[in-house]
Amino acid sequence: MLGQILGHLIEDVELYADLLSAEGVVRVAVALTDTGEGATIVVGDEIGVLEGSVDPDIRLTMESGALREMLDGKADFGALISRSRMSDVRPINFQLMNPEKASAAIEALKTMGLLFPPGRIKVKELRRELAGDAHGAHPMPLVYWDGIRFAWYVIDAGEVLNEEGERDPYPQAMVILKGKGVISLDEVEMELRPGTVVYIPVNSVHRISAEEDVELLWLAWKTPP
Repeated sequence: MLGQILGHLIEDVELYADLLSAEGVVRVAVALTDTGEGATIVVGDEIGVLEGSVDPDIRLTMESGALREMLDGKADFGALISRSRMSDVRPINFQLMNPEKASAAIEALKTMGLLFPPGRIKVKELRRELAGDAHGAHPMPLVYWDGIRFAWYVIDAGEVLNEEGERDPYPQAMVILKGKGVISLDEVEMELRPGTVVYIPVNSVHRISAEEDVELLWLAWKTPP
């Protein structure tokens, strides 16, 4: 049953298959923890599905309800798997099974979200209830591959994005769509203003304190695998 579902998803991703290709072959096992079902997505020059867990390089685990919600458009793959720390437990968890293919497996995982929006043309709705929980706010990953990370963020009033003062070894930009609050960049504090872009230099401490609900688009580039 799970293999058939994944097979139908792969048929629907035909237009985007080049984004799911991998250097060599990467095997992504999917296991449903409540039913015991398993299947393996094989990503390479072509994409296919094998029944059961077959020599996986990375293994995804979730309950069947999470899978059904993604298929029905009621949940987002990236939001369910995104986390602030690797130790965080999320509705979708993953485990690297083959250290030699860790980099390729992680890159394949980042593009897996293309499978789950239903329909041949992939569309995501930007709704607060679909966003996940990470970094003190609520992201919905949109594009994560080939050195690019792009996400929609909601920061509810009273929340702080990156409260601990995160530093990242790659450049970033935040496009402020709506809301009121304060952006802190190293020792500088600025009023958050919709209709502006804030650039985040490499290794700069950055956080946003939301006085009203904030929405923004986050972009990072030159990111590591």
